Amino acid sequence: MNFIEIVRGIGNVLFVMLIAGAVAYVGDRVGHQVGRKRLTLFGIRPRYTSTIIAIGTGMVIALVVTLVAIFASQQVKTAFFKLNSINQQITELTRRERDLETKVNTGRLIVQVDALMVPFYRTINQTASASQRLTTIRSFYYDAVKFVNANYPRLGLKPYAIPPDADAKLVGLANNLNTAAKLSQANVMLTVTSDQNLFENDPIHFAINVTADLRYFQKGQVIAQLTIPGKSGASVNIALSQLQNYVSISARRLGLPPFLADNVQPLQLIPDAQQMQQRISRSGTFLLTAFAADDFYPHIGGIPIVIVLTQQPGS
Repeated sequence: MNFIEIVRGIGNVLFVMLIAGAVAYVGDRVGHQVGRKRLTLFGIRPRYTSTIIAIGTGMVIALVVTLVAIFASQQVKTAFFKLNSINQQITELTRRERDLETKVNTGRLIVQVDALMVPFYRTINQTASASQRLTTIRSFYYDAVKFVNANYPRLGLKPYAIPPDADAKLVGLANNLNTAAKLSQANVMLTVTSDQNLFENDPIHFAINVTADLRYFQKGQVIAQLTIPGKSGASVNIALSQLQNYVSISARRLGLPPFLADNVQPLQLIPDAQQMQQRISRSGTFLLTAFAADDFYPHIGGIPIVIVLTQQPGS
């Protein structure tokens, strides 16, 4: 509990005290006036009548204040009518959090989130009609279900159960704006990845990705660079790993899914790693550059690169 919450809580207590005091005062004054005028209610003695009116006045005022607060504040309304439901949700979420912590700490991870789950894909042509898009997506979905249920239960996962609203979701995927936007650029590629970490005994979950199958990198394009100071004791192997990470980051920024962005494939080092290590042991500043080894489209599967080490002029 932070300082602001403590101050807010104290303020709420003081506010309730003021309201209670105002209600008591008004009730007392009304009862006093009724008593002075010796009014009677249903033939009851004036003393009892003033007491009843004082109590009733306080109750009415409290009711009015409560109703105003309920209609004016969503938090008050929730506290009055949904508190039990919220407590149940908190209990359930706490249980889930505890189960997840146990699973992460002791469970066996079968499939990592965003990992490719089936080794095949489907292509939807730009010129495909709405019905053709849906047919392709539906066929791909059921082929993916067959594949995951044939392969992943033997690894420790529970079979995938087709949800009742599966067809409605496929229709939504075929017709949503994201699919339409990517089809406006190029043909699209459908792939299946895990939408969460899957541990042993988890039911299989997956998501269908829609990726525009356009050219993301042109052959010879500089994708990423890394500067290495000479005589710094830097390790070429670490530098190469860092450069490949930069390539992945560049690919993710272009909207490529992780299983593609992280699949960086160095095809050639110029010079080789041993000569690179020798060069950076000398004086100067060196630049490690990752070039696209070929035009890269998602259907290729991995990002082919050539890595070149050069010494910066004047260093």
